[in-house]
Amino acid sequence: MEVVVLYLAWVSVIVFVFMFFYRVIKYSSMPLFLRWELYPVPTEPRHHYGGSYMEEVDYVKKPRHHQRLGGILDMASEVFLLKKVKEHNRFGLWPFSFAMHWGLYLLALWLLLLLVETVFKLGFLVSLTNLCGVIAFFLGAFGAVGLFMKRIGTKKLAQYTTPEDYFNLLFLLAIFITGILSWLNDTAFMFTRAYFQEVVTLQPAPAPLPSLVLWNFGLIALFIFYMPFTKLFHYVAKYFTFDKIFWDDAFLVKGSPNDKKVIKQLGYTVTWAGPHVVPGKTWLEEAQITGGGDNK
Repeated sequence: MEVVVLYLAWVSVIVFVFMFFYRVIKYSSMPLFLRWELYPVPTEPRHHYGGSYMEEVDYVKKPRHHQRLGGILDMASEVFLLKKVKEHNRFGLWPFSFAMHWGLYLLALWLLLLLVETVFKLGFLVSLTNLCGVIAFFLGAFGAVGLFMKRIGTKKLAQYTTPEDYFNLLFLLAIFITGILSWLNDTAFMFTRAYFQEVVTLQPAPAPLPSLVLWNFGLIALFIFYMPFTKLFHYVAKYFTFDKIFWDDAFLVKGSPNDKKVIKQLGYTVTWAGPHVVPGKTWLEEAQITGGGDNK
C-alpha cells in the first residue's frame, strides 16, 4: 500500500495540473455569456454609488478606467469570506461553509509547507506547519459535518442536494477525520514528514509508515485527482463568472473580436425545445419572434 500511495501522489498532481489548464482554456474559449450588467461594478471608479462610465458625455470616445484592485478585493471577499453565502443564504450554511472552505485552504497550505520543509530543509517552519495541519483538520471536519447535517435536516435544502453533494462532503470528512486520527497518533507529524520525504525522493522509507498516515494521504491524493472532474472545481469558473458575466459592461465596438463572436453566435441554430421555441430557427430569428413558439 505504501508504494501505491507514494506514486498516487505524483499521478494525482500531474492529472490535476493538466486538467486545471485544460478547463481554464475551455472556459476562456466558450461562447459569450449573457452579461448581467448589474451595478455597482467593483472595477468601476464610480462603484461607491452604483455609477457607470456611461454617465460621461461621449463616453465611447474616451478611454475606460478600470480599478482592477476593486475587482480583486471583491472577489477575495467571496473566496475567503464567502460574503454572498453569508448575506443571501437563508438556510444558515455560512458558518459551516466558511469552516469547510478554510479547512481546505489550510490543508493546501499545510501540504505546501510540508513540501517546502522537505525540499529546502527549513526547520523553523515546523511549528507553523504543525499548527496549520491541526487547524485544517478540525475546522474542515466541523464544516463538513455541519453542512452534511444541514442538507439532510432541512427539507427544502435536501430537495436540491444531489447524491454527488453528499458524496463530496463525506469524502472531505474522511480526509479530515483520518488527518485528526493521524495527528493524535503522532502529534509532531514525524511520520507525515517521512512520507513527504518518500514523495520527494521517490524512495520508500526503510521502516513502514503507519496505516493512518497512508490512508490520510491516499485520500488526499485521490481527492486531488478527483476534484478537477467535478463541481468542486467551481473556483476556477468563479473568475470567469465574475469578470465576464457579473462585471463586464464594455460597449460593443463594431468589427471588434466580441462583435464577430456575437454575429457568429446569432447564426447558431437553436437545439433546445420549449413552448416558446420554433424548431430550426437561428438565435437571431428566435429573438425576433414574438407571441411564443406557435408564431410561425
